[in-house]
Amino acid sequence: MKRNQLLAAIFAVLLFCAGAAVGALGHRYYAATVVNAKTADDFRHHYISEMRSKLNLTPAQVDRLEAILDDTKAKYKAVRDSYHPQMVKIKQEHTAQVKSILTPQQIPIYEQMVADHERHAREQEERERQEEARHQAARKVQTAP
Repeated sequence: MKRNQLLAAIFAVLLFCAGAAVGALGHRYYAATVVNAKTADDFRHHYISEMRSKLNLTPAQVDRLEAILDDTKAKYKAVRDSYHPQMVKIKQEHTAQVKSILTPQQIPIYEQMVADHERHAREQEERERQEEARHQAARKVQTAP
């Protein structure tokens, strides 16, 4: 009887260890194949590095790629700025509709949730502006004679 219990315990430990190993390997594979770009600047750096290594870009091509990325970003920003007023209007309508279904006790909590979300969005925009300013300053230093 003791031998069966010992074998069962050993089997359980081996099964647990195998599961942990498979989980660790799976996580490592997943983490290696996912771009962990937390900011636009991180994504940009990863993109340029990948382009440089896989396509063997020359320094002149990398400079041109940087200019293309800057131009594309400016175009995206222009489009985003053009539809921003309509998005604000839609967001206000959404907020009003949600408030219409809430009880008087729920409305202040909802308003706080909305305020928190907007604060996080403003903070993210500010971080992106600062990163862009740093990037532009670095580009000026690189292109300075």
